[in-house]
Amino acid sequence: MAKKAAVINDLSGFGKCSLSAATAVLSVCGIQPCAVPTAIFTNQTGYPKYRCVDFTEHLGAYTEIWKNDNVRFDGIYSGYIANEAQIDFIIDFIHTFKTKDTLVLVDPVMGDNGKIYKSYNSEMCRKMGSLVKKADMITPNLTELCILSNKDHDMISRLPIRERIKAIKEMANRLIQQGCRAVVVTGIINGKYVYNYLFSENEELVIRSRYYKASFSGTGDLFASALFAKLLCGFGSGSALKTASEFIENSVADTITCQSFDPNDGVEFEKNLIYLVKGDNPNE
Repeated sequence: MAKKAAVINDLSGFGKCSLSAATAVLSVCGIQPCAVPTAIFTNQTGYPKYRCVDFTEHLGAYTEIWKNDNVRFDGIYSGYIANEAQIDFIIDFIHTFKTKDTLVLVDPVMGDNGKIYKSYNSEMCRKMGSLVKKADMITPNLTELCILSNKDHDMISRLPIRERIKAIKEMANRLIQQGCRAVVVTGIINGKYVYNYLFSENEELVIRSRYYKASFSGTGDLFASALFAKLLCGFGSGSALKTASEFIENSVADTITCQSFDPNDGVEFEKNLIYLVKGDNPNE
């Protein structure tokens, strides 16, 4: 029987991100994605125009009905959050459905390039700090790591790479001490390469990928989904991180070879999904 994962995220009609990305990635890895939409968008928010329906008022029904049905999840994964009430909902959802065997991954979608998203405010950022403490793993970019740690992103991003990594490690370790078990800091750019760093109490690992000097919608969602899926499939954190990083690198490489592309559409990941089901058997 396929493993089941609750995926709490938004759904966009256009833009390969959020629930669209997670559903494809988890399904190809043999995991049943159980969608909990936080909001429904005509287009993801990078497009010039979009409409959004906030789904907050409907979320309670998911917990109520699934609890009555004695649903069990092998994993819980949260991404985009529309408001403060949804953070409270996710914390309650984790308390209701998490068992000792349930993997919880929180992607703290709050900002990028040193700026907090317009949909966020200081109270939401504070509450996100409470949510990440409930996670087994979190996947912030540098902006989100700085928000969670109350640090100056601009100052840290200007540091030489060795000092920058030292500061990143200190922030990650502080979050681990506060409750989450592992931190994967994504998208650290240095020259021709981009790095994803894994920090936990017992492990420190970096995976280096080629940097193509292009930014695409949804790569963070795809990365977190691939990492989450491989962990649920029984792979170790290092192997899962390597696979997720290479999946994104290959997808970006395929995208930039297209004669024309819109970064808002996301990357050409579909033909690379097969890569996620290849590799060593984790039980060997």
